[in-house]
Amino acid sequence: MPNFEKRGGLVTVVVKDFDSDDVLMVTSTDRAGYLETLATGEAVYYSTSRHARWKKGETSGNTQRVFRIHVDCDGDALLYIVRQNGKGACHTGQRSCFYRWVLGPLIFVQDRGDLFIETHQVCDDFSVK
Repeated sequence: MPNFEKRGGLVTVVVKDFDSDDVLMVTSTDRAGYLETLATGEAVYYSTSRHARWKKGETSGNTQRVFRIHVDCDGDALLYIVRQNGKGACHTGQRSCFYRWVLGPLIFVQDRGDLFIETHQVCDDFSVK
């Protein structure tokens, strides 16, 4: 069982596509959402912005069928392997929430043992490779 108490009743959920192995989204779930997911096979999450549980696709139709659940070593994060149904996983309509990437050189600066990453621009232009 995941450790829901460690982070105030929620655990992080990384969601990957069963067919493509793409990361679709990162979200949270609570104990009730996790148990409902186990019972139904349909992804149920917890919205930290709305402070409410929600079944993926209940309004959009973009549901997720859960095939496997992995628990990390600390019990405070889950990995759901899902089949994405409908247009996509992202609320913007994209297939994945990770449709943007950083452009420009990544500059790694070592300072007193801490690693800092400076970035210059975020791109969501699909013509740029």
